[in-house]
Amino acid sequence: MQEDSQLRKMFEIMNRHVPSKRISLAELMEQSEAEYQAKDGISYRIKKRELDYLAGMLTPEEQLRLKLPIIIMTDTSYGAGGAWKVLGKLEVKVVSRIVGREPDFPDQMRLYHPHMVALRNALPTATTTMFAP
Repeated sequence: MQEDSQLRKMFEIMNRHVPSKRISLAELMEQSEAEYQAKDGISYRIKKRELDYLAGMLTPEEQLRLKLPIIIMTDTSYGAGGAWKVLGKLEVKVVSRIVGREPDFPDQMRLYHPHMVALRNALPTATTTMFAP
């Protein structure tokens, strides 16, 4: 039990940069300086260039539904291969387009190192990573 508590605490520390609430792309585009608040209380900015890039891939209705930052999570179901995953239909739609690969499922996509490099190069401030057991 103590091990579980220590593990949980470690993941809390590793994920303190994760947003406390995600904000729609449309709402962020209306802000003069787009930002979100993380669980650690720090505000993180999202670059306008990235918002425009994402908006160009989506309809106005989809811009209202896409929440940012896009969270890229560790994928422990894959084993020791070092995979990541993105969840959500709109998230998968834009990530698939950016990395140039068809998704595994309409609402879930596994990413490997080359995909992570492409995604984080394209959207360094509009994505964040999250570590999960």
